Amino acid sequence: MLRSAILHDSAQGGLAMPRSRLTTGLGFLLFIAGFSTAALPDENSTWNHDTYGLGQGLNFPQQNLIVGGYLSLYYSNLKNQDWNFTARDLSLFVSKTLTNRWQLFSEIELGDALEFSPDGTTARHTELDLERLYADYRATRAINLRFGKYLTPVGRWNVIHADPLVWTADRPVTTTAPFARHATGVMLYGDAPVGGSSLDYSLYADDSGPLDPTQRNELAFEDNTSSTSPHNAFKRAAGGRVAYHFMDDAVQVGVSYLLFKLSDLQDTQELFGADALWTVKRMEFSGEWVYRDSLGSTDPDEYGGFVQAVLPLPGYLYLVGRYEKYHAPSISPTATIDTVGITYRPHRAVSVKLEYRDGHHNEIMAPSGWLGSLAILF
Repeated sequence: MLRSAILHDSAQGGLAMPRSRLTTGLGFLLFIAGFSTAALPDENSTWNHDTYGLGQGLNFPQQNLIVGGYLSLYYSNLKNQDWNFTARDLSLFVSKTLTNRWQLFSEIELGDALEFSPDGTTARHTELDLERLYADYRATRAINLRFGKYLTPVGRWNVIHADPLVWTADRPVTTTAPFARHATGVMLYGDAPVGGSSLDYSLYADDSGPLDPTQRNELAFEDNTSSTSPHNAFKRAAGGRVAYHFMDDAVQVGVSYLLFKLSDLQDTQELFGADALWTVKRMEFSGEWVYRDSLGSTDPDEYGGFVQAVLPLPGYLYLVGRYEKYHAPSISPTATIDTVGITYRPHRAVSVKLEYRDGHHNEIMAPSGWLGSLAILF
């Protein structure tokens, strides 16, 4: 149930907390996790939970509460950088149904909790983030409202980016650099049958400047372990995405539009995006493309895209290949990035990945080298 909610989620988000609050936040996270999973001896207790299934979260039906999350261990050995092994993400999901119309959702994430490298073991990069916090009002299947923090619905990758749910340990630059991944505001979303298939949409307005000032710490290339990265947070934004699903959901085609101001750029930016997914006989082909137009003379335009193929192999193994091209003239010449890897997925909630990334003019955006991860959705 929880995994389905994550995949269906058309918006999610994040808020960085000061490290001085790390101890309190970590204690709270562990308290909630421990309390939620405890088997209380009173069989008449209102905290009894349903039978647990990996990746589905722990459901307390009498409380209308589901608790889940994921763990990601990350390895990198990149050119001109020391190798490191990091407990990259420990995320806790809490979903609470208040009424048949209202639902609350939050995700608390402990990032880079422990890092091993040739310099030793450290926790100095540890951060506690409130990745998502929103309330949903579900009027009908076609009309729903969301208030709070969510991930910006541009393309597909950004809204299902959790490590257990994607095929590679690294993330395409196209899905991080041209827009802020997090938004704070209001969203109208839903889906409806169209011509025997279905169409889903999201329309949203963001005002991160006053509502979430700490979000300005977001970096454009931080998920690609780049040593240099510009800040990439919204001041304000408005946009939408529409996606059409057909052939029994085997084919999905989406388009995105966004008008926004970023904290580190002077001009208003306009973004056009397109994405596609085709799954057939355990094979998957996908791609995303974006063009960011600066509506002024100060900031240069950016554009790029990627195509990715996933091919099944014997023994729960998958061969993954991706080619990406991204043009960001203020950072470097046009970069090309090639990724080839193997993913082991014995269960839909578990993945082990190892890949090699290379390219041209990619030193800043996505340095060449080896990457890997072990991810579990619980």
